[in-house]
Amino acid sequence: MVLYRKYRPQKIAEIDNSAVKEKLEIILSRGAAPHAFLFSGPKGTGKTSAARIIAKSLNCEKNNGRGEPCGRCGTCISITNGTNLDVLEIDAASNRGIDEIRDLREKIRLAPAAARKKVYIVDEAHMLTTEAANALLKTLEEPPEHVAFVLCTTLPEKLPETIISRCTRIDFKRANTFDLVQSLKRAKKGEKREIEEEALGEIAWRSEGSYRDAHKLLEEILITYPRAKITLEMVKKVLGEKLVSENVFDWIFSKDGKNGLGMVNNLVEKGVDFKFLTQVILDTLHGELLKKYGIVKENFNYNEKLGNLSTTDLKRLISLILAASQELRTTIIPQLPLELAIVEWCEAGKDTSEVRSPPQGGLGSPLKAGENTSEVESLWNKFLAAVKPHNHSVAGLLRSCKPASFDGKILTIGTAYKFHFERLNELKVRDLLEKVSEEIFGQKIQVLPRLMEKKA
Repeated sequence: MVLYRKYRPQKIAEIDNSAVKEKLEIILSRGAAPHAFLFSGPKGTGKTSAARIIAKSLNCEKNNGRGEPCGRCGTCISITNGTNLDVLEIDAASNRGIDEIRDLREKIRLAPAAARKKVYIVDEAHMLTTEAANALLKTLEEPPEHVAFVLCTTLPEKLPETIISRCTRIDFKRANTFDLVQSLKRAKKGEKREIEEEALGEIAWRSEGSYRDAHKLLEEILITYPRAKITLEMVKKVLGEKLVSENVFDWIFSKDGKNGLGMVNNLVEKGVDFKFLTQVILDTLHGELLKKYGIVKENFNYNEKLGNLSTTDLKRLISLILAASQELRTTIIPQLPLELAIVEWCEAGKDTSEVRSPPQGGLGSPLKAGENTSEVESLWNKFLAAVKPHNHSVAGLLRSCKPASFDGKILTIGTAYKFHFERLNELKVRDLLEKVSEEIFGQKIQVLPRLMEKKA
């Protein structure tokens, strides 16, 4: 029993990723599908399953090569079973050389054995050698009418731009909790097993956005308990302590920045993927927002306290985490965007003149707040607003800082946190702040970060 293969989607309507499903419905309904697709995304997100559905759509005996395949004709069944001679799946890692691609080009010229079109599904396409990729490019530039390609890859950035530009690209992102639960429900129904909603949500949470991993975890649990109704406690017993647990939300309620940053540090040591973690938090908050408005009944969020948040707080949290997820694309410190979001949330509403003492052995010479800051304080909010379009994470960090002094030439920005001090001292950040300060003050200003002690 391999649940992922047994219950993988067989039609467009069964694709669990709603964004991908919508794109394929539009493209394939036209009846003039592109000759080459590029599917990019993490493992287990449904790329190969979608590629097979495309092969069915192009060759179905009932739909005339347009839209949803019937799934019942001889061609559809043979593609599902993997026995169709005109649908070939190629592992680029094992067939990456130029000789293999040249052989492929020779075979491409031949007409299909029985189907309407030959479909070549190339898995891990980025593994092709440069020579092989160039040979493939020639085919993509002038493809025969009877051939279609679907290139699948987890690392699209390693593919030559010339190949990417000749394909219709669809990105497969990590699945959210809701889509994973819907996929698991298909297996639950097929296996005729009783499984609690909370148990399905727990499995989805632990699968890190992978449909394949979610079904593997479900399979492990069903094998362990072959007849019993599956409960949340059973799932936890089989799978053990999860790497990312419900305490990732504690900082939201405590507004304790130290606790929040400590949680992040612990997750760094455990090797957590912060792109996945940020997506989990965002999915959970999004689910809670939909639940508040009655759009969905369940959120699978594992923290009932989220229901106590006001809509205003929920919207602000979503904005902070959304900004953090966007900053993840460019940061060289994976945990930094989430740390800044936590600090901004926890410091909101606090009196910025009350700045705590720095840690023992902190860097720099502490300053006392209140030195000639009247001019810069009057422009501080304007300064923050000007920084934000350039860098959301730096703007968020500055909200927990304060203008310490300004003598007309040097703007001193005070912070009680060693981490923030080090971030503000980065050359690129200093350059950005000096550029913005020049816009605000009308002259070139030197920006100097300093650790501060609490005002006496």
